[in-house]
Amino acid sequence: MNRNRKKTLFLLCFLVFLCVESRAQEVNPAETASHYNWYIGLQGGLPFGISTFNSFGADKTRIGWSTGLYGGYRFNNIFSLDASASFGKTGMSARDCCTDYWLGNDGERYFVPVAGMEGWNYSNLYSRVNLQRYGLHLNVNLLGFFPSTTQNRWSVNLSPAIYGIGSKASIKTISGDKEVLKGNNTWRLGLGGDFSVGYRMTENLSVNLYSGITHLTGKQMDAVSEYHRKSNFVWESGLKLGWTFGKSKKQTQKVISVTPAEIVAKQPEESVQPEDKVEVIVTIPHEEPKKQEEAKMEFEPIRFPIIYFPFNVTTITSAQVNKMHDILTLMRQHPDIHILLTGWCDNRGSKAVNDRISLSRARSVQSWLVKNGIDKGRITIEGKGIDTNETDVSRARRVESEISNRKEAQ
Repeated sequence: MNRNRKKTLFLLCFLVFLCVESRAQEVNPAETASHYNWYIGLQGGLPFGISTFNSFGADKTRIGWSTGLYGGYRFNNIFSLDASASFGKTGMSARDCCTDYWLGNDGERYFVPVAGMEGWNYSNLYSRVNLQRYGLHLNVNLLGFFPSTTQNRWSVNLSPAIYGIGSKASIKTISGDKEVLKGNNTWRLGLGGDFSVGYRMTENLSVNLYSGITHLTGKQMDAVSEYHRKSNFVWESGLKLGWTFGKSKKQTQKVISVTPAEIVAKQPEESVQPEDKVEVIVTIPHEEPKKQEEAKMEFEPIRFPIIYFPFNVTTITSAQVNKMHDILTLMRQHPDIHILLTGWCDNRGSKAVNDRISLSRARSVQSWLVKNGIDKGRITIEGKGIDTNETDVSRARRVESEISNRKEAQ
């Protein structure tokens, strides 16, 4: 790679980093998932070499193989960093243009055979290259830049990378598979990147299809003497299977102690900030038996977390699953309560569309609870469309839960 290409690559990496930093400062926390996770995975690919010889040779295409491990950390929905280690091999043979050249046993290229020297025609030679690569990848999910796709299960990634690459080549004859020259194990720097498309199959399991090119510094990796071509690349396409094992960070739950008088005066349903999980535990100090009995008859406030939605989305996102489990726990702890789920939208779009979307959001929360064992008869839903009183659009797109009826447990 010449100096201008190197400058262009480093400039591209720098611009991508600036875009990520800028986006990280502008994104509203309510718009993105709070999954800051570690992940590991397996990868397997088909590498092709492009050097003096070429995997797409004059005789045939020589497909290689590689396998390896990778692991890293996802900082947010846009930016992640991982390291990889892979091992494999690829084959290369003479290009269409150059089958008439002759390789002497001194490792040099000649236009015609040299008298008194053992040698072989390029057309009867191929190179087998063993590769080991250790890389560091900066992954940028392009879908994370758009509010409508930031929570999507799909991802489209650009991944500039730097590698430490070890290669060892041997040159063999095509007829007879006889080894005629053997290169040394050589370590070199690799610069390049991948383009990948991924899909999160479950909360933990993801699959990615990738393709990328890596430029190798130093001498030709195929152990064939260099002539007018200075190419030295590895192109690889393959599959990655990843497993996420980190969890979202939760805020510490607040425990509030109130007296019976404060229970009566307290108004239900205060505003809850996005991502807050608040549990109210009522404790009643020791009093005379009559007052304690009266306190039991009072309504014990139960605070449900608010479920938020990205723009034009009616399904529950991964960022809200922990809060759904909180609602599920409260429903199980209080089997005598019935709840009302109210869906809301922001002020974008027509009234008719927002009425439908708000009801669909409430229905999604209801379906999730029913699927996890809550009786559907305990849940009422309604959609109220646009919330004209909420100026923050990220808080307007929500489903609120409140107790609609309570029967004393027998």
